[in-house]
Amino acid sequence: MNTEFQFECTGVWRPFTAGQTYYYVDLTVSMGYSVWIWTGDSLDSHYAYLNHAFPTWQQADQAHLLAIEYLASNQEKFGFMENEPREGQTVWISNSLYPFWSNSIAYDSSDKLHKQLFKNHILHATEEGAINAAKGLVQFLRKETAQNYFKPLTKAPQNGTKVYVADVTAKEGYKEIIYNSEFEYLLNNGLLFSTVEGAIQASTAMKQLINPVVPEFTS
Repeated sequence: MNTEFQFECTGVWRPFTAGQTYYYVDLTVSMGYSVWIWTGDSLDSHYAYLNHAFPTWQQADQAHLLAIEYLASNQEKFGFMENEPREGQTVWISNSLYPFWSNSIAYDSSDKLHKQLFKNHILHATEEGAINAAKGLVQFLRKETAQNYFKPLTKAPQNGTKVYVADVTAKEGYKEIIYNSEFEYLLNNGLLFSTVEGAIQASTAMKQLINPVVPEFTS
């Protein structure tokens, strides 16, 4: 799998500015992404929260290609239809933009979009399968986003190495530890950093997700 996936995180901790053009991953359209203008409304925030929104089309395109590659290499996990559906067969679309529900279509082989949905590995024989796959893809893109923006350690450092844990319970936002195999679970959860700044940045983002700042409105 291609792991050279570099882009800036645009989740809730780093929103766009009003009027800014952004691009969001959407495997249900032919290009794999769509373009929109950031207004800060609930839909914009929803796309950003799911880590599907990017400042350039190149980043969105790269994300959509990586998503398709990830799905293709995990058929057993996601259970998409490997064989093209029968003409008129009812199938469900796995849409990671709305991962808690799925709509169905009567498959039409002459419809270019239906063909594209099949090629993108997001057609399923059951509604439950489509929803589970959408949730899995959201988790994957969120992990890729976090790893590329926050840059946690992905390989175990040598025992005895000083590292920093992103910790929302710590006043400073991090804890300093000396690494050994006992802390492998922190490494696997993406919570270990080589710098204090990285750990603080990650813990700040987690706090914002747990307790987001709500803007004040004046009459």
